[in-house]
Amino acid sequence: MVRRTTPTAPGELALVQAFVNTSDGQGRHAVRAPAASVELRSWLQDHGLVTGDAPVTEGDLVRAVALRESLRALLQAHTHGEAPAVTTVEQLNRLAGDAPLTVRFQDDGEAGLVPDIGGVDGAFARLLSIVLRAMVNGSWRRLKACSNATCARAFYDRSKNAAGKWCAMATCGNRVNARAYRRRKQSAPVPSVS
Repeated sequence: MVRRTTPTAPGELALVQAFVNTSDGQGRHAVRAPAASVELRSWLQDHGLVTGDAPVTEGDLVRAVALRESLRALLQAHTHGEAPAVTTVEQLNRLAGDAPLTVRFQDDGEAGLVPDIGGVDGAFARLLSIVLRAMVNGSWRRLKACSNATCARAFYDRSKNAAGKWCAMATCGNRVNARAYRRRKQSAPVPSVS
């Protein structure tokens, strides 16, 4: 798994962040072939999303990657302050259709959304219910994807004005700024000596 210290989201939203970060968006994956469905099952088990006997198929893996990358696309839209692509929303709606949620009242009398199915679809439902709760409580807008194209890791923007663009200024922010500086210097006209 690609490891880098990034600001962690609060509470359950950290689970969505961890799911998105099973790949950094650049081909480095925690869940990878050829044993990817086994690795996906292991990751889901380790994070309490499925039980030990839950089957995980190659089709589940394809859908998990689609969910992860669709969530990453939403996070990139947060980072850049834009609306997500229509195709991203359509993909999420298709995936959510297989991950039903139901209202359940907790011991304290508060209602919550819980998966209405088990297995991998139940895991997807749990992740999507966390996203919905984060949207309601306002924390979702602070979960973003790093603007460094070679990174794209999910990070939680803890900046005062919620204008963070990089998972870490010391690494990705400095790299992006240094590249931009070098491009400007290379394209700047050379003054003539008369």
